Amino acid sequence: MSGHPLFDLSGKRGYVTGAGSGLGRAIACGLAEAGASVVVSDINPDAAHQVADEIRSASGQQACPLQTDVAQAAAVEELVNFTVEQLGGLDFAFNNAGILKIVKPENLSLEDWHAELDVDMTGVFLCAQAAGRYMIAHGGGKIINTASISGLVVNSGLTYSVAKAGVIQLTRVLAMRWARHRVYVNCFSPGYIRTGMTAPHLTRPEVEQEMVRQTPLRRVGEPQDLLGTAIFLAAPASDFVTGQNIIVDGGVTLA
Repeated sequence: MSGHPLFDLSGKRGYVTGAGSGLGRAIACGLAEAGASVVVSDINPDAAHQVADEIRSASGQQACPLQTDVAQAAAVEELVNFTVEQLGGLDFAFNNAGILKIVKPENLSLEDWHAELDVDMTGVFLCAQAAGRYMIAHGGGKIINTASISGLVVNSGLTYSVAKAGVIQLTRVLAMRWARHRVYVNCFSPGYIRTGMTAPHLTRPEVEQEMVRQTPLRRVGEPQDLLGTAIFLAAPASDFVTGQNIIVDGGVTLA
């Protein structure tokens, strides 16, 4: 790894959930390029294996795939234990896995409500809790949660927006409670990013045009636009930063 030592992740070890595609994939690959060893966690085992292979080929860093359903507490415990066993420790935890369902509030079933909250908010809590327990017992670490501007502004995804607002406040509370243990907890809120999750909506030209119109930088973001923030939050550069939500949205929330 070359570059400023404040952003060097050489010797750092951690996991990224939802790393089989989209933003999680970009984050896992970017952390490895910065020198980290990574567990590639995804509910799709084939996708996790593919990304781990890509990382090993591109950067030479250790990358271990693992299938994980973040809505299941036992699976999350396995993720933390697997990371420690395979990599030798847990220095950072990227809680990124999420799903998005757009349903009119009047038509939203209780089943769909719980299904999305179980992944988008409870899953983040379970991962942060399990990682936090390990880090408290082992001298600290960095927990990074993927939130969204949907947690800050009103849009059409009711359950997603509620979950992401919860992630932002969860981050703040955990940061306050765990600061004395040198466990840093931060999150970042992407704007309109082109990923597999948003792709079905971006196939409609009028939807992408509206996203571009709402973004002062006049384009839809790409997963790589989040890498600088992701590396910063995992690296020594953020050693005096905790409880923060970093907005990476091309200016959408300025309005």
